[in-house]
Amino acid sequence: MTDVALALLRRGDRWFVQRRALDNPVLPGLWEFPGGKCEAGEAVEGALARELREEINLLPRALRAWPVLEGEVRLHPFLVEADGDPRTELAWGWFTAAELRRLPVPPRNHALIDRLAQPRESPELRARGPHLIG
Repeated sequence: MTDVALALLRRGDRWFVQRRALDNPVLPGLWEFPGGKCEAGEAVEGALARELREEINLLPRALRAWPVLEGEVRLHPFLVEADGDPRTELAWGWFTAAELRRLPVPPRNHALIDRLAQPRESPELRARGPHLIG
């Protein structure tokens, strides 16, 4: 089983996603949340912190796990708090859930985007009880 950690970065009602390079052999040109595969023996939280540094040059200061999305690849989404702005050479942007629904995204992300569209009062989106880093 492959475990993948995903970062849900929010600014108001907008969520950060980046577009994979068109020449990437895996999911070329699709928009996705930053993150990546766990390496052997690596905790999901550690993989997420590593991927955020590598992909968008951000250091998370707090993570809050969301329910895992089971499947061929197990997706571990985390609501992430970080200081600073993401920096990447890929195309990127901050999008509302409605805008995300119109972007080409990996099929497994549709259920996650539906959860992002829930009202902010939803228990998943409340900013309480994060797992602090460092």
